[in-house]
Amino acid sequence: EIIKNETEKKTDEKQPSKTDLSEMDGQYLVSLRLNVNCFMPHIRSLKGIDDDAVTQLQKDEEAIREISIQLWDRVLPKLTSDIRDSSQQLPFDGRSLTELLHQRGINCRYLGRLAQLATEEETKDRFIDAEIKANRVKQVGRRVFPYGWLELLETEIIARVAKHVLDRYLRRQLQPIQIVASFLSAVVSESEETAGETETRLEKQQTGPDEEDINGLTLGDESYVIASRKEVWNDIEQEIARRFRYRVQLYNRNNTGKRGSYVALLRRVCQRTGVRLEAKNYVLGGSCLCSTTSGVGLTNSHPISPLDIVDIVPLMKHSGGQIGEGFTPCGQPAMHILLPDAKQTFDAAHFTYGSRHLPQALDFAQESSLLYQRVLDSPLHINVVRCVELTAAILFDAGQYELAAQNARRALALTVQLFGFDSAEAVQSHSTLAHIYLSASRFDKAVEHIRASAYLCELMGGRNHVEVSTAYQKLSSIFHQVELFSSALVYTNEATSRHQADRMMHSMMAKTLASLNGNVGKFREAVDAEKKAYQLYSITLGEGHELTKKAKLELERFTKLAVEQGRSIVAMNKQRQQEEAADLLANQLAEEEDQKKKKKKKPRRKK
Repeated sequence: EIIKNETEKKTDEKQPSKTDLSEMDGQYLVSLRLNVNCFMPHIRSLKGIDDDAVTQLQKDEEAIREISIQLWDRVLPKLTSDIRDSSQQLPFDGRSLTELLHQRGINCRYLGRLAQLATEEETKDRFIDAEIKANRVKQVGRRVFPYGWLELLETEIIARVAKHVLDRYLRRQLQPIQIVASFLSAVVSESEETAGETETRLEKQQTGPDEEDINGLTLGDESYVIASRKEVWNDIEQEIARRFRYRVQLYNRNNTGKRGSYVALLRRVCQRTGVRLEAKNYVLGGSCLCSTTSGVGLTNSHPISPLDIVDIVPLMKHSGGQIGEGFTPCGQPAMHILLPDAKQTFDAAHFTYGSRHLPQALDFAQESSLLYQRVLDSPLHINVVRCVELTAAILFDAGQYELAAQNARRALALTVQLFGFDSAEAVQSHSTLAHIYLSASRFDKAVEHIRASAYLCELMGGRNHVEVSTAYQKLSSIFHQVELFSSALVYTNEATSRHQADRMMHSMMAKTLASLNGNVGKFREAVDAEKKAYQLYSITLGEGHELTKKAKLELERFTKLAVEQGRSIVAMNKQRQQEEAADLLANQLAEEEDQKKKKKKKPRRKK
């Protein structure tokens, strides 16, 4: 009935024609026209031929300049500000980053400008931290610019440029497998191996690649080899400067503090180039070997060998691709399903779910899923996944946790089949399933999925992604709730070791760390953690805030306990030393008595 009413309402509405538009509407439509070709090179001037066209071209150029200034001075800084204020969720990887930029109307060519703005924000935070350490600042803001944003931007910049550099290399020679392996080895390393280091590494290897397997990959006698890692990174940085007007700060630098994630970089480069690698534990971020001096045959490059290249999948532009990428692997894009009945049913499910009519919403969601599957003859479609996720949400709100978990598990399985296990959609599915299990008090299953989401976040976005710290904090709270304080302490330490973008959350984790250390009797560590919490509260909220006062009282309490524990430890050590000294003296006296007895028992010699 709801679908019928909506359909009748749409058909009854009168569609306005061009003659029905007012003069103001017509002027507005004319103002939306934009000549995107006005700055094309080698355009013949119409001056003196068509003065009206010249005037219109000047107006078009001025409109383009105004739009460019709007984008450069307002849109891009606004996105950076939203990232700092956490009003915009941080993307998980390069694909979700691309989706975010396109939703904001930003082309990916402005990644360099966003990275420059992120660098400026981090510089401001470092200055503020220096002022805090010098006690020249009494109060600062709550938010800190997240490290994960610049890491995501630079990873995406390098991955996009690497595609063009690798394409240029592949045009020069007949050994593509060698070029790909050497190129990837250079990208995910920090230095080049010396001859001695290569010899030492080969001696430590228990098994190496078979020479026949290496020679089997050779296409001919001619070969072009990548000379060195320096050559690759020089070409990458030149291409970055040409395309993005930016200079990378986290990679190919000696003073970056190991912030760049080479695992995330390798994953993204392979996605952008279509390279498929064997799943194994690669030694990333160390020294590499790109080629040998002989240049004859294939080289067993390190850390990625030619035998590690499983496949190179061609990428294509596809209008039906629904995974957020411009280029997608062949055969992967899903179909666009033009099924108004299923879409209307799904919209009705959302509407009734928002109105809290759960039985009707459940019926609509299940009916929509069946309609899509009837057309596709398979559940592997994004719209089916959305129906199943909505079904899980409805059942969860209805208190049917077991049925909700079943549908959430099905949605997770479909998501992994569609987008891969290492995708933003898979992370969200793991988080949803963990939330359902937590509500059902299934802590073992909840811990399993939270750890999976934390692993995937770090794999895709690096160790400083904000969701990684949040996941470890959730794990700590679960173990604290079941009174497993040692495990809770481990996860809290892991959460606090990551960069924090919120000083309030950082102070709360510091207080949790202090409480856990106090529960296991580590009062000295509890004092250090509580002192950190007190400092953060005082510079964020002020000395007069209630949380600051409570933190100060807790600091005094832990300090007294630490002093008492220290005194007891000193007393115990002194007593132990006295006991050891008494035992030593007793042993010496016993030895002297034994020697005297031996002397008395010794017989005298006869004269």
